[in-house]
Amino acid sequence: MKKCVWCKQTESEVKFDKQAHTIPKSLGGKNICINVCDLCNEYFGNHDNRLPPIETVIKETFNITRTRFLMNEQNIGKNKPLTKFSSIYFKVNLNQNKPSLSIKQQYGYDREFQKKIGRQIKRGIYKMFLEETERQKKNGHDIKFDFIRDFARYNESDYPVFYFERKYGIIAISMDWVKSPSLFLSGDYKMKYLIKHSNFEEFEFLGHVFSIPTSKDWNLYWDDYLIQTSLAKKNHFKSIKLINHFNDIDLALSILND
Repeated sequence: MKKCVWCKQTESEVKFDKQAHTIPKSLGGKNICINVCDLCNEYFGNHDNRLPPIETVIKETFNITRTRFLMNEQNIGKNKPLTKFSSIYFKVNLNQNKPSLSIKQQYGYDREFQKKIGRQIKRGIYKMFLEETERQKKNGHDIKFDFIRDFARYNESDYPVFYFERKYGIIAISMDWVKSPSLFLSGDYKMKYLIKHSNFEEFEFLGHVFSIPTSKDWNLYWDDYLIQTSLAKKNHFKSIKLINHFNDIDLALSILND
């Protein structure tokens, strides 16, 4: 019997008629989590208390990266397999010599907008993680993830997302992974620098490497985790950053110009 990974209701209580993409379809996502009910699936695509929809924010931010990877592809544009990305929120310049990213003027007047976008990015990253964990490992209902449900689905409290800054502008990524993005969890043989830790989960998405806690009391284990992950990444990454703002992620892949 299907049981929603978010609200924990079963198909005897709620409907599971719609396909729940773990990564937004508008971002090229194809993976489906069958254990997401229609109400929770719709929630992530709707406005909540004047916050931008989580799926829209994830699509907006990571399509910038996706477009940068695909900008030399011949199959992007009108009447071609992949449509050209046009942003709602951001003014994007993907000039190969000096890429830049800023909020469009009409949104820049809202002083809280960048804070809202930052929070929605974090909630969206947790959302993708939990649904992919359920799809790949079948353990998304574990009670240790209840705090993730509270944050991503019910907008309660606040939890960190960490971002690893690369040392070099060399990113090994298949164009198939760019056209149809996947989320690679720690332990994946393709990403050997992702470590396994009992209280944190690392994953790679569109060339970006993130870490989130899998324990509500993550700060108790932070020092131990930081030592382990820093050693594993010393040859590839220069620092770990706490995400508060959309520009804390190198969405335009400026590292490729270094």
